[in-house]
Amino acid sequence: MVKEIPGCFYNDPEMTEIDLGSIDILGKEECGEKWTELVSSKSRHLMRMEEEWPCKLMKDNHLLYDWLNDWNSDNIAPFKSVLEQKIALPSEAEIFFFWMKETGIRTTWSVFCRNWMNFLFEDEGCILVSPKFEPALLLSNGRSWKGLRSLL
Repeated sequence: MVKEIPGCFYNDPEMTEIDLGSIDILGKEECGEKWTELVSSKSRHLMRMEEEWPCKLMKDNHLLYDWLNDWNSDNIAPFKSVLEQKIALPSEAEIFFFWMKETGIRTTWSVFCRNWMNFLFEDEGCILVSPKFEPALLLSNGRSWKGLRSLL
């Protein structure tokens, strides 16, 4: 089973079949609805945002971790550890991971943590949110920022 979103998500490094089966690639309509609900009703991509909460994470310097060296050296463990320790989400929490309004997936927090490298082939403004929990994560150009959406 190989799931890919060309230019965004790849099964490289190879994921377990169980984890791959736990990833739902969203259709454009559902993705757009979830983006509007959870991220922005104004902008379709991080690079087009100005005052919405994802940009405030970067502007207010809520820097979590610089993961680019880990990604380049295929070293999952350090950032995985940071994610598990610094983002207070239950392992089976539903999360949405967006590359933009039209492109995203639904999975669980534990699947993302185990396989974060697979989600970052395109990293110019990836946004991770959970509909039931406040912690959010922004990943862009080798860096990550975290915050609580309601406080931003």
